[in-house]
Amino acid sequence: MIDELKSLQSEYNALCQRVEPSGGEYTFLTEREDVGVPHVEFIDGEYHYIVTERGLDLESRSTADSSEILYWMLYDLTFWMGVAYEFKNRVDGPDVRRVIFAHWLDLMKKADLAYADRLKIHIAETLAKNPFVDHDPLG
Repeated sequence: MIDELKSLQSEYNALCQRVEPSGGEYTFLTEREDVGVPHVEFIDGEYHYIVTERGLDLESRSTADSSEILYWMLYDLTFWMGVAYEFKNRVDGPDVRRVIFAHWLDLMKKADLAYADRLKIHIAETLAKNPFVDHDPLG
């Protein structure tokens, strides 16, 4: 692993330890796996965050800013942690995103308050376009 990716790995693990201190060592892929999960490459002074599946690039973003790619990585990690939390604590009626978004934001706050502020804006924009839809569990 090149020095930039080693440094990024160290920063990523430190942020993840804030989110989930008992989670062990957090690592990220540095080579494509083609299974729908992201990997990070460092080429010509830029970090590349790429999600591939079955030979296709589903998502690809690039930045020279290590803080930016760390945000992208934590954004995805904490989102899926929020989804898992909601699934384990599901309640009929309220829009599931209420629990996902709240937990997601709480996790991001543990990692970095500036990242959490960015996430708040993203969640607000999402809800402005797609408001919560709660359902009566009785029908």
